Amino acid sequence: MQDFDCGADGPSRGYDLVFVHWVDSCEPADNSDVNAYELPMPQNIFQAGFIVHEEEDHIVVAGGLKPECETYDYVISIPRCSIISLRRLGIRGDE
Repeated sequence: MQDFDCGADGPSRGYDLVFVHWVDSCEPADNSDVNAYELPMPQNIFQAGFIVHEEEDHIVVAGGLKPECETYDYVISIPRCSIISLRRLGIRGDE
């Protein structure tokens, strides 16, 4: 099997593999006539994937990479203010 380099900034850089614990808003599926006992709480989300983009206010995590097509799958943008913890699990190419 051919080994592909998934570098974002060139062939020598790989993507960081991360585990992100973050908090998201939540609304009930049936969102009308909600009483005080049914009020939603924010939800904890645990996201694993590759950081494919970073900005000052958010990160973008992809669950899958397709290097031949230069595309990503299962992509989500996570606001930094919503991140409880971010654990870098490794960088592709580290042996």
